[in-house]
Amino acid sequence: KARSRPEIVTQRHTSGPEDHVTVVSVGHSSTHCMLTLAAVMAPSLRLGTPARAASNQGAARMSSSAAASTSAPYGSWPSAVTAKFITTSGVRIGGLGCDDSGSVYWLEGRPQEGGRQVVVKYAPGAEGASERGAVDATPKDANVRTRVHEYGGGAHLLTPKGVVYSDFKSQRLFLAPAGGGDAVCLTPESAWPDGQYRFADARLTPDGRHLVCVREDHSPTADAKPSAVLNEVVSVALDGSGAMTVLATGADFYAAPRLSPDGRTLAYITWEHPSMPWDATTLRVRPLGPLATAEGAGEDETAASTAGHARVAGADAEGCMSDGDISVQQPAFSPSGALYFISDESGFWNLYRAPPDGGYASAVNVLPRPTDFGGGSPGWQFGQQGFAFLQDGRVVATYVDRGSGQSRLVLLDDVAAPTPSEFGSEEGLPFFFGSLVESSDDGALYMLGGSPQRASGVYRWSGLLPGGGGAAEMIACSSSSEIDESL
Repeated sequence: KARSRPEIVTQRHTSGPEDHVTVVSVGHSSTHCMLTLAAVMAPSLRLGTPARAASNQGAARMSSSAAASTSAPYGSWPSAVTAKFITTSGVRIGGLGCDDSGSVYWLEGRPQEGGRQVVVKYAPGAEGASERGAVDATPKDANVRTRVHEYGGGAHLLTPKGVVYSDFKSQRLFLAPAGGGDAVCLTPESAWPDGQYRFADARLTPDGRHLVCVREDHSPTADAKPSAVLNEVVSVALDGSGAMTVLATGADFYAAPRLSPDGRTLAYITWEHPSMPWDATTLRVRPLGPLATAEGAGEDETAASTAGHARVAGADAEGCMSDGDISVQQPAFSPSGALYFISDESGFWNLYRAPPDGGYASAVNVLPRPTDFGGGSPGWQFGQQGFAFLQDGRVVATYVDRGSGQSRLVLLDDVAAPTPSEFGSEEGLPFFFGSLVESSDDGALYMLGGSPQRASGVYRWSGLLPGGGGAAEMIACSSSSEIDESL
């Protein structure tokens, strides 16, 4: 997408006959970010010595920040911020969600355990709770990751029965029961060998008997060439039989299968090689009949051909970019049955709404503005969502303000022409935030957020509740380390 060109400024400062420092500043007006590169053209640089180029205030601030004069060979300057400091004192947090009881879960990536990813439940005070107040909800030998599309994401799902997750080693689906106990394999070895199938981005059917997800077939020997790997949308029975029914097939790639509240309509994203998901994709819908179970036959799989499914937005039937380089992402049905999604048709990731009347054919842009509502990297991984629905049917979405760099929250009604309300740091929200999830218990809004001064974590905010307000509370931080303010 077209963006303004960055401005590059090079300044040369001399602090001695042999010590030359070149500072290159790259500014970008559209994102208001600055990258500064310092190249030292000498065998050593004396830190703490006032710069002779006193007219340059930036250089003066850089040199005066050091408390004492220190000499060190180029490339060997000591730093308190080391790779070990960053990785051993924290975890990566993502995959935020709430179950039907209001309990909060998230996915932790743990560098201390070789990068193993674990679904945890927020239970402060519980036996064995971590410093973040969470206990493991998946087995200690499980690594919750999927290799679908190789970028992964969307590797677990919260259900009333427990956590369904993809195990990285076998790529099989397992259920970690909500009440504890051993995990149950939902796609057993008796059905097919390890590595043949990979699963991602699952959703539960309204009757709770099946998952609908993306399946990637790598052949029975698990060594198919990339051109022979088969992507499809399938249903998977939760009875442990491994029974599956193909729901969409025929395209190169699939993502984000989503079910309407009544379970009778399936929406999904698809695209064709060589396009990437942020280049040109298609949003399609299809009606659903009875899904396959271990006891009975499923629907006729001839109905699964993507070519016969209704196109809502994006590329044409052959996957060509007939609408220009339009990409559609993140479909989701509102409680009323309207289909929401983001599209860059306007040049920005705007939010669109398609009512169920007329087969979702009359989508409208409900937030037409020069702002991206898709999150940090739409389409890069499974499971990304830049907006969410509240229990009362209203929609919440996030974007980054280009002037301040801070995240903003937009609240709007589920109608074709809403009047949005906005919230930000002045209402107690973090500097940046996303991954919005409403608690089904008390209606509070949970999110992932942080600031330039504080590591990211999980926040709870009650600003949308009657009588609510105040600063968002961080209930779990991704890192226990703190950097000295003088640095």
